[in-house]
Amino acid sequence: MKIVIYKADKEVPFGTIYNQLGSTDKIIFSNRSEKVSDFNKKGIDDLKYLVEPWLPKQSIIGSQEEDTIFYVPLEIKGKFMEILENLIDGFKKMMGKGKEDSVPTSEQLGLGKGSSLGSFYDDEMEIQEVIMTEAKQKLEMLFNSIADEENEIDAVLVCIFGNEQINILCSSQPKQNRVIEPLDHTTALLEVLVSCLSKTKQVNSQSGEFEHVVFQYSGRVIHITHLPKYGDYTFLVFVSATREGIEMFEFFREQHLEKIQELLDALFA
Repeated sequence: MKIVIYKADKEVPFGTIYNQLGSTDKIIFSNRSEKVSDFNKKGIDDLKYLVEPWLPKQSIIGSQEEDTIFYVPLEIKGKFMEILENLIDGFKKMMGKGKEDSVPTSEQLGLGKGSSLGSFYDDEMEIQEVIMTEAKQKLEMLFNSIADEENEIDAVLVCIFGNEQINILCSSQPKQNRVIEPLDHTTALLEVLVSCLSKTKQVNSQSGEFEHVVFQYSGRVIHITHLPKYGDYTFLVFVSATREGIEMFEFFREQHLEKIQELLDALFA
């Protein structure tokens, strides 16, 4: 979940208290003076109904595909943050400063350039601040640090199967000097695992729960760990662009798994 605080000299091109930007989970609140004044005059309990329906479900918190974004004018930031603190236990501890480049473009949101809302988004909005789930930021930083080490690990990501597709919850940044093929192959492997786990009920009475598997190719290695505590089909994936990476996976997986799970605990709290 992200809260984008914006400022604009012109008023939003709609007359309601909020509007949707391209999808049901991207919400922009009005900066019109009468709406701002009315919003700030009301009590928290009278405003919660405006926000609560749009809060992300636990199963998709932080998902790059389904991330909830609230676009909030600077004039109502204080009251809006109070509402979230009232609705989400420990909200302030969960959130931290995000980067402006994490905000989707109008094209990514599906806003037409010729539309009034698209023009307002591109030309009038000035982003003042981005507030996002801090646990996700820390997880991305950890994944980047793992991938940047001299360890033959070139990508780290957490994936979740939901809505009949594999969604990337969090991932490291691509390396500049190492070529990783598109993730289609990894996605296909995860879909096979999901099918297998759904048929075996995830548990073998003699062997116990499935933990992890390594796929060794002539020029690539994919290591997948099953993390069912965050959902039946949640997976931690390590990828190496060389076959030598297989020697390092178990060591670095064991070295970082506890910290990764600690951050995932916070993300799914």
